[in-house]
Amino acid sequence: MSSTTPWPAPEALLLDFGGVIMLTTKPDGGRQAAVARVAERLARSGHHLPTEELAQSLQAGRTALKLWKNAASRRRAPRELSPAEIVGDFLAADLPDGARELLLSESAWLLDVLTTTISAHTVRPGIRELLTAAEERQIPVGVVSNAHSGASHRRLLTSHGLAEQIAVQIYSDEVGVRKPNPAILHLAADALGTRPADC
Repeated sequence: MSSTTPWPAPEALLLDFGGVIMLTTKPDGGRQAAVARVAERLARSGHHLPTEELAQSLQAGRTALKLWKNAASRRRAPRELSPAEIVGDFLAADLPDGARELLLSESAWLLDVLTTTISAHTVRPGIRELLTAAEERQIPVGVVSNAHSGASHRRLLTSHGLAEQIAVQIYSDEVGVRKPNPAILHLAADALGTRPADC
């Protein structure tokens, strides 16, 4: 295609969540607030853990999980961990059995708390204009993201007034595969009635 030939309009836009639609920052006190919420939940069921012990366990789990994600990204078709695997094998792996079992049973809640408390989310500059331009041109937009709490991502997009302009949201924790596995892109493209090559 020559430099003077315009690119054809895509049949759909597939966008990542973190870093593309939303920017994240680590607010002061975010980790402490998350640990406090988890400690409060455990205490309501009779599990009184020292805050420092709980904080160290969660942080060690988050570090190990980050290493797993980096390793998984080397594979061509990685699967996603289930919420129970993330909590049981990483975040709560070294907690006493009763506390671990409680958090395991509420793994979706725990991942939501960590996602929305440790990080603050703001809309990336230009995204609202991009979504409006796509809407005006009748180009549907899909979100395709590796996520441990797709539910929290959906809620964030709604609270920021973006969800109505997004035709489909595909999150790895909900579909069981994670990028760079091409299957997650095919799921999004199929949902929009197109092919990844035309997005």
